[in-house]
Amino acid sequence: MNVIQSIAALKASLQEALAQQDWEAMGELDRRCRALVAEAAVGDASGDPALREQLEELSRLYVVLQQAARTERDRVASELTRLNQSKQVNQAYRSLE
Repeated sequence: MNVIQSIAALKASLQEALAQQDWEAMGELDRRCRALVAEAAVGDASGDPALREQLEELSRLYVVLQQAARTERDRVASELTRLNQSKQVNQAYRSLE
């Protein structure tokens, strides 16, 4: 499999992981993607228009992934805040018993 096909396959895997909100898989795919992009940057195909197109598509996907990660981070932070407040209310209630 050449670099262009590998990027396309990784892009598809990232999209699937995003659809499933599989953050662990996205982290692993991100590591593989970074290595592949580094390989593409130094490879013979670095001027290939097809490679450039795949990298641009990958870049657009990363914008979507970053937004999804921020949204998930905010959701988790909100949930943790709510749980902490609930714990504080329970502790206050127990102190009144």
